[in-house]
Order: sequence, then structure tokens, then C-alpha cells
Amino acid sequence: MTELIALLTSVGGGWAYPAVAFFAFLESAAFVGLVIPGETAMLLGGVLAATSQVSLFGMIAGGVTGAVLGDLAGYGLGRLAGPSVQSGRMGRWVGGDRWDRAERLLERRGGPAVFLGRWVGVLRAVIPVAAGAVNMPARKFMIWNGFGGLMWASTVIVLGYLAGSSWQRVQNWLGAAALLVGLGGAVAAVVALGFTRSRKHETTEPASQDSDARPAPRPHRAIVVRSMIITVFALVIGELSDNVTDGKGITAIDGPVLNWMLGHRTADLTGVMVIVTDVGGTAVVSAVATVVAGWLAWRHRWHDALLVAGTTLGAGLLIGVLKPLVGRSRPPMVDQLVIETNQSYPSGHALAAAAVLGVLTVVLIRHLAGRVPRLLLTIAAATVTAAIGVSRLYLGVHWASDVIAGWLIGTFWLIICLTTAKVVTARLPVRAHQYPIT
Repeated sequence: MTELIALLTSVGGGWAYPAVAFFAFLESAAFVGLVIPGETAMLLGGVLAATSQVSLFGMIAGGVTGAVLGDLAGYGLGRLAGPSVQSGRMGRWVGGDRWDRAERLLERRGGPAVFLGRWVGVLRAVIPVAAGAVNMPARKFMIWNGFGGLMWASTVIVLGYLAGSSWQRVQNWLGAAALLVGLGGAVAAVVALGFTRSRKHETTEPASQDSDARPAPRPHRAIVVRSMIITVFALVIGELSDNVTDGKGITAIDGPVLNWMLGHRTADLTGVMVIVTDVGGTAVVSAVATVVAGWLAWRHRWHDALLVAGTTLGAGLLIGVLKPLVGRSRPPMVDQLVIETNQSYPSGHALAAAAVLGVLTVVLIRHLAGRVPRLLLTIAAATVTAAIGVSRLYLGVHWASDVIAGWLIGTFWLIICLTTAKVVTARLPVRAHQYPIT
């Protein structure tokens, strides 16, 4: 590992890009990835980009290119050599258990297995060969190979970029974090592919006389706009996280905001803020979401129930992954009015409030008639979300940038969940659109 760090540091400049591409290729190529630390090389490539020695986009381009070509080389080997690869010396060295896992995954998932294999170290170098050996169509393989290489290499390099000098901590969490991103990307890819197929099916079948069988409106423009918003949020959150890691940018407001809060504390206001922060805690918010999801399921509104449950669960996973990943310390203990022992960034209260209260508002607003009640409910939810975040600042347990990041990440996750739900419901009959996803 020391030699790898020294190599990437020494090459620097323009040679760093082909070096990362080469290691990404070896990580993905047949069998070589079982012994070559290509994932760590890409992580370190992101670290180099964070120090402004190289371009982040250049690192991503090199990593993606190497990853895609590496899987393609494995697929070509499988197509040319066929089953003899598995029975040969290298195949026996890989091990029967790994071959069995790869073949079972391909049998169950088909093309998406190529994507999912990217995120599991023991399968990354085996799945492409197995896909070639079973004669998976080249076009299908390249679609999932390209999407998987883009998501995997970008995720690893960006994590290294955000972590900077703390990349060793990211390496310990890389498997869990990358798997989380991979599963999310896989779901989005499968949903998008299914939506595309449903559109083709609609154009080839005549419309039924039964109104329940008519296809639902296809939300092309809304999905494109939301995808653009998601991209903007991702860039903003990445920049904010980078500022927090380096102690620059938006973190300049942390000290002044904390000092202002300290100077405006009163006994009565402290009592109110403690109640707000307790009621807005992740445990209470999750319990409310669980009750609402159960009520929706009891009313047979399964899509809304799954939307609430998925948004809440994902918000909890984001909090659990991001806090130890960034590892930011909280404000001084002497300024805290309540005791918190875990990491500071992002604010779990703010993240959960933005995501969970947001999805509850979207689901419950459909029961209100008229614009005014819906507007009042939206304003109330936004006010409560803001109050929960401010209470964390007032009580001295978070920096201002922690709370801002919590609001942004929670909203980011909410938009992802709503967009995914909109794509899914767009494929269903009109009957399922009695309560459409907005």
C-alpha cells in the first residue's frame, strides 16, 4: 500500500490519469482484480484531486475508462475461451464458490448482475468472464458495463476527493458506502429500463376499451427537471462537504452563528428549544413515519406506504454512513446545553426532518381539497423543519454548516425518492393513479 501511495504521488501531473485508468483496468480485468488494489488507487486519485495536483474530472474519466475496458476484457475472455476458463488453472485458483456465486447472480438478475457485481470485490473480476461464458448479448453487457463503470469509478474517486487526507477512514467504510450507492443506482437503472420498456409496449398495443387499462401520463419533462435538480444538489452538497473537510468556505459562518446563539439564550427560550429538539429527534420522526406507513398499508395504499418507508429508511442509512465517514467534531462541550456523543456532520435532526416531514407532506396533502389548506400544510412542514435545525444551533450541539448540510441532503434524498416513485407509478394502470406521485 505504501508503494502504491508513493507511485501515484510521484507520477503526478498528466501521468496520474493513465496510472489510475491502468489500476482501474486491472481491478476490473479477469482475475487480476482479486490481487491488485485498483479500488484503493482510484481512492487515492481522488485524494490527489483534492490537493489540486490533478483535475477531479480527469481522474473520473480515467477511472471510468479503465473500469469499462477491464470488464470488457473479461467479457471477451469468457466469450473466446468459454467454460474452459472455469476448468483451467486460473479458474481453479479463483475457486468454485466464487464461480457459483457469479453464475447464480447472472441467472437471477441477467444484465443488472453486471452492474451489481461492480460493488462486490470478489465478484468484480469474475462476473464479466462468467457473462461472456454464458454468451450474454454483447449489447446488453455493454449497457450495464458502461453504467456500472461510470457509477462505481465516480463514487470511489469522489469519496477520495471529499475525504482528502482522511482517505484511510473512507477506505474502511468504502464497501458499505459504495454498496449503498450501488444499490440505489441499480434500483434507479432497473426502474428507468422498465419505464422505457413499458413505453415501447404501450406504442405496440392498441388501447383497451377499459378505462382502468389505459396507460398513465408519461412524466417526461418532470423527470428531466428533477434529474437536473438532483445533479445540482449533488454538486452543492459535494462542495459543502469539501469545505467542511478543509475547514474553508461556508465553515466561516460557524463561529459567528454559534456566538450569536450563545448571546441570545434565555431560560424560557431554552425550554422551548429542548422540546423542539426532542420532538424532532430521529427516533420520534421515524416512529411517526412508521405509524403513517402502517396506516397507508392498512388503507391498501401500498405505493405511498413504500414511499414513506423507503424515504425514512434511506435517511437513517445516510445519517449512519455520513457521520462516521466525515468524522467532524461537535462544538465545545462548554457551549452545549444537551449532551451528544456522536459525530457532528451532517445534522441528523435536520436531515431526517427535511426528508421524512417532506415525504409525509407530499403523501398527506392529497387528502386536502383546495390550494389554501395544501399551502398551509406545506408552510407548516417547512417551518417545523427549520425550527428543528435552529434548535440544534441554539443548544450548541451543531455548527451552522452541519444543519445546512442536513437540510440539503435530506431534500436531496427526498427528491430522489419522489422521482423514483413517479417513474414507477407512470408504468402502472390509471387505477394506481388515484393518488399520483407529485
